[in-house]
Amino acid sequence: MKAPYIIYYHFKKNYIWLVLNILALLMIVCCVSHMPALIIWWQVQTLFCLFMTTLLLWGYKYLLKHKLAEFSDVGVKIDHCQILPWEDVLGIENKKVKCCGKELSVISILTRKNMAYKYNFLQKRCQKIGFGAFSLPLYDVRKSDIEKMYSLLEKYLDIKK
Repeated sequence: MKAPYIIYYHFKKNYIWLVLNILALLMIVCCVSHMPALIIWWQVQTLFCLFMTTLLLWGYKYLLKHKLAEFSDVGVKIDHCQILPWEDVLGIENKKVKCCGKELSVISILTRKNMAYKYNFLQKRCQKIGFGAFSLPLYDVRKSDIEKMYSLLEKYLDIKK
């Protein structure tokens, strides 16, 4: 068996968020260094923890790779879900779904009815809002990865665009 082909999310970097967090942290540190008594105020401690947390979250989102899908000979694994075997897949469908007022493009994978698959919490909720339990987002992904996704789906499912 060949090694699986992995496609990662590629988020557009939000440097304004990073700069504002660093400036806020520097401002708090400068204030505390000039007046050390501020460190005992719970408001200052809360702001420091808040800005440190958001800075760490920025690093988590933009510096680490987040797996979108893993294509193998056995099936496709989307995000952190179980592997969906190719024999349970009937085809794909391009969809436009609304999320937070935006219209987003996704590839929805159509599956057999009554298949033996244990849906996780998010997949159960996504079925009810139009995304489908098995959807590959076409946003926050590079164009070359979108083309590769289509070619892999065509290879394993024998379908044409």
